[in-house]
Amino acid sequence: MTVSARALFVCLAAALALSACAAQIPRPAALDPRTTPFIPRSDFPVPPNVERLIGPEDCRGATLRAVEAGLPDYPARAWGMGLQGWTVVRFHVYDTGRTARVRVARSVPSGHFDRAARRAVEGWRFQPLPPGTHLDNCVVLFEFRLGEVRIR
Repeated sequence: MTVSARALFVCLAAALALSACAAQIPRPAALDPRTTPFIPRSDFPVPPNVERLIGPEDCRGATLRAVEAGLPDYPARAWGMGLQGWTVVRFHVYDTGRTARVRVARSVPSGHFDRAARRAVEGWRFQPLPPGTHLDNCVVLFEFRLGEVRIR
């Protein structure tokens, strides 16, 4: 290997090592818009009547008792844009207490809060249900309003 080829190899190896380190560096808080006050740039859209979204057979058969049910974080992009909205999420609960088939049923504005709401419900855990039972089509409404998240 010639001296110039060896030098090029050493430079490439060093660049790769440094780029791997750079990927580990956390994003500075100054780049996260949620470190600044929320300034609404949209009105809060009228949410749906949750009771009307629930069918007679939806989420029936056992009582849910939450073990872990965290709220989603307000998405940074929506915060920075001053967006407000809501997302309706449907999900099943297995007898183990784990959620399944988590999906966004409706949202306004579409797409801005969906991922955060869906991921939150995917992380929820409930006390185990009676063996062999499960709950289908449970419904939750997340409101993303004035920089805060609430459940209805």
